Amino acid sequence: MKHTLFGLAVILGALYILLWPLHPYPLSYALKASPLLLLAGIVWQQYKHAGLSLRAALLYSLAMLTSAAGDVFLDFDRSLYLKQALAAFLLAQLSYIALLWPLRQSRRGDALRAGLPALFAAFLLWQFYPNTGALWWPVVVYVLCLWGMAVLALRSGNRWIAAGGVLFMLADSLIGVNRFWLPFEHSTPVIVSIYISAQLLLGYGLLLAADSPLLKAATGRQKSMAESAPAS
Repeated sequence: MKHTLFGLAVILGALYILLWPLHPYPLSYALKASPLLLLAGIVWQQYKHAGLSLRAALLYSLAMLTSAAGDVFLDFDRSLYLKQALAAFLLAQLSYIALLWPLRQSRRGDALRAGLPALFAAFLLWQFYPNTGALWWPVVVYVLCLWGMAVLALRSGNRWIAAGGVLFMLADSLIGVNRFWLPFEHSTPVIVSIYISAQLLLGYGLLLAADSPLLKAATGRQKSMAESAPAS
């Protein structure tokens, strides 16, 4: 069932992108949010059947629901509701940070994994500054959280999560580039394609991949409980 739901999320995400030339159309916002709601459904299946922790399920659900809210705001009007979308995605980034923090691994090259995204974020803020106006500090806070999420994804030891974190940072960076620096043609389908891919990669790495750190932790807890249970 969980793989069916994930496949449906992929299909609906692709459908939203393919239908972009027809935008706006009725319920486009619902179609855009639907892949994330399906991912939220998968996490509760994994909580029930795979022993995923309640903390992980709640944090991932919060990340999906707040991301879905941000998607709805941007689908309505990417300029008019940018503040609301920024607030929603900030909550999503904080949820991802809290979820990924216990999964971080210390490995050779960690300074590079943190430093390159930091340089990228600093360069973007430097370019955005002249045009952000009253949004400057909200943008700074969001970019810092986006950087934190991407670094933790890179340190998760899972290639799907790492790729998803990098693509998420790229997608949201392009929103800022298009709004505050260099507007470019076809920005919305390009950004949405990268963003949906990022969420799906993160979801697969966290919930379904054989080397998912969340599922490994759940298996470890189950094994520990079985070993500590008194013999009948």
